[in-house]
Amino acid sequence: MTKPKVSQSSRRSWHSRLLLMLAMGLAMVMGFQAPAMAATSGCGSVCDGKDPDTYFATVDGQVMRCSFIDVITPYSVANVELRYSPFCRTAWARQTDSFGWLSGVLVQSYNSNGTLRRTVDDTSTSGSWSAMVNDKGMTARACFYQYDSEADYDAGNRRILRCTARY
Repeated sequence: MTKPKVSQSSRRSWHSRLLLMLAMGLAMVMGFQAPAMAATSGCGSVCDGKDPDTYFATVDGQVMRCSFIDVITPYSVANVELRYSPFCRTAWARQTDSFGWLSGVLVQSYNSNGTLRRTVDDTSTSGSWSAMVNDKGMTARACFYQYDSEADYDAGNRRILRCTARY
């Protein structure tokens, strides 16, 4: 019995379909979601205070790190960026450069009426970015701060030098 001959173009087409199916399967397993399909709910206050680089949020049946795939930088000023995840509907601050260990970043979350809801700094994460704040129906801004001395650091007396606009 002889094997049927398969054309080169048929073989390539089959390989292309196989690779596409494998890529789609991997994306589903890892929880990737296209930005156009961003969450309608976000993870809410559950994400408050969580590290965007290590926390896996479950939103609308999908699981993903908030700092992965769809993150945008709506605003930046010297030393700090405001980062936002449409998937998680959260915001955080990321430090872009520093003046040494006596500087850092924080994110401030504001209620829809403009009152300050919460401030989260970079001490609970890597030191290069802050923890997240819920941003669904709210606004947030990122700020860069500095301690003027080690005594101020020990006392928790930081001076906010500059902040992004609210997003």
